Amino acid sequence: MWAMEQAGMTQAMLAAVVGTSQPSIWKLTTGKTNTSRKLVEIANALNVRPEWLSTGNEPIRPEQSTSLSEKDVKQDKPKTNVIVWDDDTPLQSDEVEVPYLKDIELAAGDGSYCDEDYNGLTMRFSKNVLRRVGANTDGSGVLCFPARGNSMEPILPDGTDVAVDCNNKRIDDGKLYAINVDGLKRVKALYRRPGGKVVIRSYNREEFQDEETSEKDLEIIGRVFWYSVVL
Repeated sequence: MWAMEQAGMTQAMLAAVVGTSQPSIWKLTTGKTNTSRKLVEIANALNVRPEWLSTGNEPIRPEQSTSLSEKDVKQDKPKTNVIVWDDDTPLQSDEVEVPYLKDIELAAGDGSYCDEDYNGLTMRFSKNVLRRVGANTDGSGVLCFPARGNSMEPILPDGTDVAVDCNNKRIDDGKLYAINVDGLKRVKALYRRPGGKVVIRSYNREEFQDEETSEKDLEIIGRVFWYSVVL
């Protein structure tokens, strides 16, 4: 979605900011639905009008007095500034680095897990992004790693990099979490159920059925608040 690109937000980030699920955002961005109970919140987060988000009626932004045509939007996209950085690029005042555990794979599938020494790699996040999702703005407690498997498709394809706030272990129904159950460390959506039970759900429900476990037997590593997909 153009508005998400302009705001510098991924589906996961937008879902976290407005308090909805990633599948709901995915349905909006793919055109499978044009409405949501969180439509106003989504529009506010993206600084666009709810009417434009729902129907495409211009203007796009609340402050625009003149309409911005589809042609204008397409022409504006290439002007977006992309900052390229490497290990030698100085850290900006509004950025923090967090560990990227490339050799630790939390499965989005069968529960495979590779646990090797930290390799020293990092990823950069703006403090504003961390603040929006309630994570520590100094990056403490935030970890990044790749998720493997196809159980969370189409939202999280195999190899998707995810970021987890290890300080946030409170279950919010429908949100994504890095979890450990009986030694299987995975990325799944969680739902509370009566009697201290928790449903562990995959997005790819055609191949992966819901699981149910006791809350006391579930270790929550942290809540997933960001992901990045390279196609």
